[in-house]
Amino acid sequence: RSLEEACKCIDPVVAAGIEQIRYQGYALEQQLLAAMPSTRAPQWRLCVLITQALCTHTSWLDVATRALEGGADCLQLREKELDGGELVSRAKALVERASRVNPAAAVIINDRVDIALLSGAHGVHLGQTDLSPRDARRLAGARLLIGLSTSSIEQAALARVQGVDYCGVGPMFPTTTKHKPVIAGPDYLAAYHALDTHLPYLAIGGISPTNLGQLKDCQGIAVSSCVCSSPDPAAVCRELRRLLPS
Repeated sequence: RSLEEACKCIDPVVAAGIEQIRYQGYALEQQLLAAMPSTRAPQWRLCVLITQALCTHTSWLDVATRALEGGADCLQLREKELDGGELVSRAKALVERASRVNPAAAVIINDRVDIALLSGAHGVHLGQTDLSPRDARRLAGARLLIGLSTSSIEQAALARVQGVDYCGVGPMFPTTTKHKPVIAGPDYLAAYHALDTHLPYLAIGGISPTNLGQLKDCQGIAVSSCVCSSPDPAAVCRELRRLLPS
Protein backbone atom coordinates (compact mmCIF):
# COMPACT_ATOMS: atom_id res chain seq x y z
CA ARG A 1 0.00 0.00 0.00
CA SER A 2 1.39 3.41 -0.98
CA LEU A 3 2.04 6.21 1.50
CA GLU A 4 -0.75 8.21 -0.12
CA GLU A 5 -3.24 5.35 0.34
CA ALA A 6 -2.12 4.83 3.94
CA CYS A 7 -2.62 8.51 4.70
CA LYS A 8 -6.25 8.21 3.66
CA CYS A 9 -6.84 5.59 6.34
CA ILE A 10 -5.73 7.70 9.31
CA ASP A 11 -6.71 10.94 10.93
CA PRO A 12 -6.72 13.76 8.30
CA VAL A 13 -4.62 16.04 10.49
CA VAL A 14 -1.99 13.35 10.98
CA ALA A 15 -2.14 12.52 7.29
CA ALA A 16 -1.54 16.14 6.37
CA GLY A 17 1.47 16.24 8.69
CA ILE A 18 2.93 13.12 7.13
CA GLU A 19 2.47 14.56 3.65
CA GLN A 20 4.19 17.76 4.70
CA ILE A 21 7.16 15.83 6.09
CA ARG A 22 7.27 13.82 2.89
CA TYR A 23 7.53 16.91 0.69
CA GLN A 24 10.01 18.58 3.04
CA GLY A 25 12.20 15.49 2.82
CA TYR A 26 12.00 15.51 -0.95
CA ALA A 27 12.91 19.20 -1.08
CA LEU A 28 15.86 18.63 1.26
CA GLU A 29 17.08 15.75 -0.90
CA GLN A 30 17.06 17.97 -3.98
CA GLN A 31 18.90 20.75 -2.14
CA LEU A 32 21.58 18.32 -1.01
CA LEU A 33 22.01 16.98 -4.53
CA ALA A 34 22.26 20.47 -5.97
CA ALA A 35 24.85 21.52 -3.38
CA MET A 36 26.88 18.31 -3.54
CA PRO A 37 30.55 19.04 -2.78
CA SER A 38 32.50 19.60 -5.99
CA THR A 39 35.65 17.64 -5.26
CA ARG A 40 35.30 14.67 -7.60
CA ALA A 41 36.73 16.12 -10.83
CA PRO A 42 40.48 15.90 -11.38
CA GLN A 43 42.46 18.78 -12.81
CA TRP A 44 42.62 17.59 -16.39
CA ARG A 45 45.60 18.82 -18.39
CA LEU A 46 44.32 18.60 -21.96
CA CYS A 47 40.72 18.27 -23.09
CA VAL A 48 40.00 17.99 -26.81
CA LEU A 49 36.55 18.97 -28.04
CA ILE A 50 35.55 16.61 -30.83
CA THR A 51 33.38 17.97 -33.65
CA GLN A 52 33.14 16.11 -36.96
CA ALA A 53 32.87 19.30 -39.05
CA LEU A 54 36.32 20.38 -37.84
CA CYS A 55 37.97 17.04 -38.62
CA THR A 56 39.24 17.86 -42.10
CA HIS A 57 41.85 15.09 -42.52
CA THR A 58 40.26 12.05 -40.94
CA SER A 59 37.14 10.88 -39.09
CA TRP A 60 36.09 12.28 -35.73
CA LEU A 61 36.72 8.93 -34.03
CA ASP A 62 40.22 8.70 -35.48
CA VAL A 63 40.97 12.23 -34.28
CA ALA A 64 39.76 11.22 -30.82
CA THR A 65 41.99 8.15 -30.85
CA ARG A 66 45.05 10.12 -31.90
CA ALA A 67 44.32 12.82 -29.35
CA LEU A 68 44.30 10.22 -26.59
CA GLU A 69 47.53 8.73 -27.91
CA GLY A 70 49.05 12.22 -27.86
CA GLY A 71 48.24 12.80 -24.20
CA ALA A 72 44.69 14.13 -24.00
CA ASP A 73 43.23 13.07 -20.67
CA CYS A 74 39.71 14.32 -21.42
CA LEU A 75 37.53 14.32 -24.54
CA GLN A 76 34.36 16.32 -25.00
CA LEU A 77 31.85 15.38 -27.68
CA ARG A 78 30.44 18.62 -29.06
CA GLU A 79 27.85 18.11 -31.80
CA LYS A 80 25.09 20.70 -31.73
CA GLU A 81 23.21 19.58 -34.85
CA LEU A 82 22.97 15.80 -34.50
CA ASP A 83 19.70 14.00 -33.80
CA GLY A 84 19.48 12.24 -30.46
CA GLY A 85 19.85 8.74 -31.90
CA GLU A 86 23.05 9.53 -33.78
CA LEU A 87 24.41 11.53 -30.87
CA VAL A 88 24.00 8.72 -28.36
CA SER A 89 25.54 6.30 -30.86
CA ARG A 90 28.62 8.52 -31.21
CA ALA A 91 28.81 9.07 -27.48
CA LYS A 92 28.82 5.33 -26.82
CA ALA A 93 31.49 4.84 -29.47
CA LEU A 94 33.64 7.56 -27.92
CA VAL A 95 33.29 6.09 -24.43
CA GLU A 96 34.24 2.65 -25.75
CA ARG A 97 37.24 3.97 -27.68
CA ALA A 98 38.54 5.99 -24.74
CA SER A 99 38.22 3.00 -22.43
CA ARG A 100 40.47 0.98 -24.76
CA VAL A 101 43.08 3.62 -25.64
CA ASN A 102 43.37 5.34 -22.24
CA PRO A 103 41.09 3.99 -19.50
CA ALA A 104 42.06 6.91 -17.24
CA ALA A 105 40.73 9.51 -19.69
CA ALA A 106 37.32 11.11 -19.16
CA VAL A 107 34.57 11.53 -21.74
CA ILE A 108 32.30 14.57 -21.40
CA ILE A 109 29.15 15.27 -23.42
CA ASN A 110 28.29 18.83 -24.37
CA ASP A 111 24.87 20.08 -23.16
CA ARG A 112 22.97 16.78 -23.02
CA VAL A 113 22.53 15.19 -19.59
CA ASP A 114 20.39 12.41 -21.07
CA ILE A 115 23.01 11.45 -23.65
CA ALA A 116 25.75 11.47 -21.03
CA LEU A 117 23.77 9.13 -18.80
CA LEU A 118 22.75 6.76 -21.60
CA SER A 119 26.25 6.52 -23.05
CA GLY A 120 28.09 5.90 -19.81
CA ALA A 121 30.09 9.12 -20.16
CA HIS A 122 31.84 10.60 -17.15
CA GLY A 123 30.17 13.99 -17.27
CA VAL A 124 28.27 16.74 -19.02
CA HIS A 125 29.37 20.27 -19.87
CA LEU A 126 26.83 23.08 -19.73
CA GLY A 127 26.73 26.62 -21.05
CA GLN A 128 25.26 29.60 -19.26
CA THR A 129 22.01 29.29 -21.26
CA ASP A 130 21.69 25.50 -21.07
CA LEU A 131 20.00 23.43 -18.38
CA SER A 132 21.08 24.82 -15.01
CA PRO A 133 23.70 22.89 -12.99
CA ARG A 134 21.13 22.43 -10.20
CA ASP A 135 18.61 20.84 -12.58
CA ALA A 136 21.33 18.72 -14.17
CA ARG A 137 22.29 17.47 -10.69
CA ARG A 138 18.66 16.63 -9.95
CA LEU A 139 18.61 14.44 -13.05
CA ALA A 140 22.06 12.88 -12.72
CA GLY A 141 22.71 12.87 -8.98
CA ALA A 142 26.32 11.82 -8.37
CA ARG A 143 26.52 9.77 -11.57
CA LEU A 144 27.95 12.61 -13.69
CA LEU A 145 30.58 15.27 -13.32
CA ILE A 146 29.06 18.63 -14.19
CA GLY A 147 31.07 21.38 -15.85
CA LEU A 148 29.99 24.94 -16.57
CA SER A 149 31.32 27.53 -19.01
CA THR A 150 32.17 30.84 -17.34
CA SER A 151 33.39 34.12 -18.78
CA SER A 152 33.53 36.31 -15.68
CA ILE A 153 34.55 36.17 -12.05
CA GLU A 154 30.89 36.56 -11.04
CA GLN A 155 29.93 33.46 -13.00
CA ALA A 156 32.89 31.53 -11.59
CA ALA A 157 31.99 32.43 -8.01
CA LEU A 158 28.40 31.37 -8.59
CA ALA A 159 29.51 28.06 -10.11
CA ARG A 160 30.67 26.77 -6.73
CA VAL A 161 27.30 27.58 -5.16
CA GLN A 162 25.59 25.79 -8.05
CA GLY A 163 27.47 22.59 -7.24
CA VAL A 164 29.53 22.21 -10.41
CA ASP A 165 32.63 20.01 -10.49
CA TYR A 166 34.80 22.09 -12.80
CA CYS A 167 34.67 25.33 -14.81
CA GLY A 168 35.39 26.24 -18.38
CA VAL A 169 37.27 29.55 -18.22
CA GLY A 170 37.26 31.72 -21.31
CA PRO A 171 37.37 32.60 -24.04
CA MET A 172 41.09 33.25 -23.77
CA PHE A 173 41.57 34.31 -27.40
CA PRO A 174 39.39 34.99 -30.46
CA THR A 175 38.16 31.78 -32.07
CA THR A 176 36.31 30.81 -35.21
CA THR A 177 34.88 27.69 -33.59
CA LYS A 178 32.25 29.52 -31.57
CA HIS A 179 31.31 33.19 -31.84
CA LYS A 180 31.96 35.14 -28.66
CA PRO A 181 31.15 38.87 -28.63
CA VAL A 182 33.43 39.45 -25.61
CA ILE A 183 36.88 37.92 -25.16
CA ALA A 184 37.61 37.43 -21.45
CA GLY A 185 41.32 36.96 -22.16
CA PRO A 186 44.28 35.80 -20.06
CA ASP A 187 43.46 38.39 -17.38
CA TYR A 188 40.34 36.37 -16.55
CA LEU A 189 42.43 33.25 -16.03
CA ALA A 190 44.68 35.20 -13.64
CA ALA A 191 41.63 36.43 -11.75
CA TYR A 192 40.24 32.87 -11.59
CA HIS A 193 43.50 31.70 -10.04
CA ALA A 194 43.06 34.33 -7.34
CA LEU A 195 39.45 33.30 -6.69
CA ASP A 196 39.16 30.84 -3.81
CA THR A 197 36.81 28.38 -5.52
CA HIS A 198 39.00 25.25 -5.32
CA LEU A 199 37.34 24.15 -8.57
CA PRO A 200 39.37 22.49 -11.33
CA TYR A 201 39.18 24.37 -14.60
CA LEU A 202 39.90 24.25 -18.31
CA ALA A 203 41.01 27.43 -20.03
CA ILE A 204 39.33 27.52 -23.43
CA GLY A 205 38.96 29.60 -26.56
CA GLY A 206 41.38 29.92 -29.46
CA ILE A 207 44.23 28.20 -27.62
CA SER A 208 47.03 26.71 -29.72
CA PRO A 209 50.74 25.92 -29.33
CA THR A 210 51.57 29.42 -30.60
CA ASN A 211 49.73 31.32 -27.85
CA LEU A 212 49.58 28.90 -24.93
CA GLY A 213 52.63 30.59 -23.42
CA GLN A 214 50.54 33.70 -22.77
CA LEU A 215 48.48 31.80 -20.18
CA LYS A 216 50.56 32.06 -17.03
CA ASP A 217 50.48 29.11 -14.62
CA CYS A 218 47.73 27.45 -16.65
CA GLN A 219 47.00 23.96 -15.33
CA GLY A 220 44.45 22.75 -17.86
CA ILE A 221 43.23 23.66 -21.33
CA ALA A 222 40.46 22.70 -23.72
CA VAL A 223 41.12 22.94 -27.46
CA SER A 224 39.27 22.04 -30.61
CA SER A 225 40.23 23.18 -34.10
CA CYS A 226 44.01 23.16 -33.58
CA VAL A 227 43.78 19.40 -32.95
CA CYS A 228 40.74 18.37 -35.01
CA SER A 229 41.94 20.16 -38.16
CA SER A 230 45.54 19.00 -37.90
CA PRO A 231 46.90 16.21 -40.13
CA ASP A 232 48.68 14.94 -37.01
CA PRO A 233 46.41 15.39 -33.96
CA ALA A 234 48.70 13.34 -31.71
CA ALA A 235 51.67 15.60 -32.42
CA VAL A 236 49.69 18.73 -31.60
CA CYS A 237 48.52 17.18 -28.34
CA ARG A 238 52.05 16.22 -27.38
CA GLU A 239 53.22 19.78 -28.08
CA LEU A 240 50.41 21.27 -26.00
CA ARG A 241 51.22 18.96 -23.09
CA ARG A 242 54.91 19.91 -23.37
CA LEU A 243 54.08 23.61 -23.19
CA LEU A 244 51.85 23.34 -20.11
CA PRO A 245 53.64 24.15 -16.86
CA SER A 246 54.62 21.07 -14.87
